Amino acid sequence: MVTEQDSEQEDKKPEFKIQPGDIGGLMAEYPHIRNWVEDFEAKHGSRPIYYGPLDRDAKSVSPRNLIYVTKPPCFAHVYSPPEGHEGAGNTFWFGLEPTIDAEEEEIRDQIVERLLRDAPQKERFENDEEFINMIHEMMDEMTTTGASTFLSNPIVSQARELFGMGEAQIKLTPDQLDRLKYVVVRDLVNNGPLETLLADEMLEDIHSIGLHKIHMDHKVFPMLTSNIHFKDQEILTRYLRSMSERIGRPVSDSKPIVDGALLDGSRINIIYSDDVSIQGSSFTIRKFAEETISIIQLIKWKTLSSQMAAYIWLGMESGMSMLVSGETASGKTTTLNAVLPFIDHNVKIYTAEDTPEVKVAHPIWQRLITRDSKNEDSRVEMFDLLKAALRSRPRYIIIGEIRGVEGAIAFQAMQTGHPVVGTFHASNIVKLIQRFTGDPINVPARFFDNLNFAIFQEVVEAPGGGIARRITGVSEVIGFDKTADGILTRNMFEWDPVSDVVYFRGMFQSDMLENKIAPRMGFRSKRDIYDELERRTQAIQRMADRDLTHYDDVYDLLDVYYKEGWDRFASSLETWTGINH
Repeated sequence: MVTEQDSEQEDKKPEFKIQPGDIGGLMAEYPHIRNWVEDFEAKHGSRPIYYGPLDRDAKSVSPRNLIYVTKPPCFAHVYSPPEGHEGAGNTFWFGLEPTIDAEEEEIRDQIVERLLRDAPQKERFENDEEFINMIHEMMDEMTTTGASTFLSNPIVSQARELFGMGEAQIKLTPDQLDRLKYVVVRDLVNNGPLETLLADEMLEDIHSIGLHKIHMDHKVFPMLTSNIHFKDQEILTRYLRSMSERIGRPVSDSKPIVDGALLDGSRINIIYSDDVSIQGSSFTIRKFAEETISIIQLIKWKTLSSQMAAYIWLGMESGMSMLVSGETASGKTTTLNAVLPFIDHNVKIYTAEDTPEVKVAHPIWQRLITRDSKNEDSRVEMFDLLKAALRSRPRYIIIGEIRGVEGAIAFQAMQTGHPVVGTFHASNIVKLIQRFTGDPINVPARFFDNLNFAIFQEVVEAPGGGIARRITGVSEVIGFDKTADGILTRNMFEWDPVSDVVYFRGMFQSDMLENKIAPRMGFRSKRDIYDELERRTQAIQRMADRDLTHYDDVYDLLDVYYKEGWDRFASSLETWTGINH
């Protein structure tokens, strides 16, 4: 899940011709927005404002009654009823999209029937864009928006079919055709009734329980209640079956719980059973930003400091094994993806995941995903992927999430000299060690020094209200001490919740920097490594000061470092023109 990070969308606002505040222009351009605003105003006595692309400042808008753009023609309307009105104290989210009436639904069914019948005779398409273009072309062929009704006359239609002239065109208005194109593509290609939800990059988690209205965690506003719900159990059941088949993990009464990834990379968990989920079948979608969040963006959002990033850089470049650990929704995967550009760009990366979430820009990237199957012989589990990784000779093994016995294989990989990076659920170093050394993972304590350091991330209360993500600590694993009969660790960084500042506690005390990294980098004095840490801290801070926050900019600058050396990298920091500039 993305963080406060996610709420800073002003860096990538979509270009949109209608200016903020021009609700009249928006209504003129989009008939479904006009109809919605007019109906809302008649019911509630107030007209929403058009905010434009949403940013964090929207939180202070009062009264809260605004429409913002998501992916046109989809928009979102956020509304908090005033005191004394129904629903006061809550914030509601309304997904706005083109809709069709009962008569048009019958026409939609006709169109879909023809599409499914005739599409196999068309040229093959390679991607969704080509598929959508083909649908639009076929719909243009089977409809007419002309003034004449001759071709759509039933008698003419029968005559055409009798003489082998093909089916008559369906008579529509231009507006009807536009709405039908949207609905048909939405249902056949995109996300059906959830399209408006998944089009909104400001949503983090989407929660659907039975036939209740869907709730969402929002990046700017508190928990929201949507206007979207399933009308009956049959529709919900059919939708979940269809969705599970599209992600390649079909649900059934015998296998009611599945995890997978949607086409946009979002993670979905489906619970398909009234027996397991008492309130009815349910699902949760965890959305991810379309653009990978960079380490510089995390620094700008105060998830971590420049010095902490420099420390991680030294560790990743030097082949240290690391875990990003924290509770659910703390931003672990976002941080994991952000630090991967610190790995040498000239080496092979191997990723093993249940759900594809790890994003690697390195040119040599072997990406493997587990495979679920009723047939045990054809099933591929995380355990299998990690065993295969040991034979693939990668520089780094990236594990999307360590959950169980595969953790023991991860430590075996470290033991054989393969650095491992992954995510794990534990709030501090003590709990992390307890979970790894206990059932079901059972890593021997004497092997634990193969893990070099761990990052701990939490959801905290943000200054000024709301939530934020912070790396609250970084701990080094020094090793197993026989005399103490335990694993020695040392805190390197600590976050102060009062000042919202990260402090480096490891000056002249870092075992990893002094005894593992300094010798590899050829320093005569191990204490010189702290000067190198400062040099990299300043370089990273310079990227932040110049607002080089785009992931591609960060990766490309580090690519200069790994291929052309420090001097060229340092000069590029001053001359680089960023994507967002």
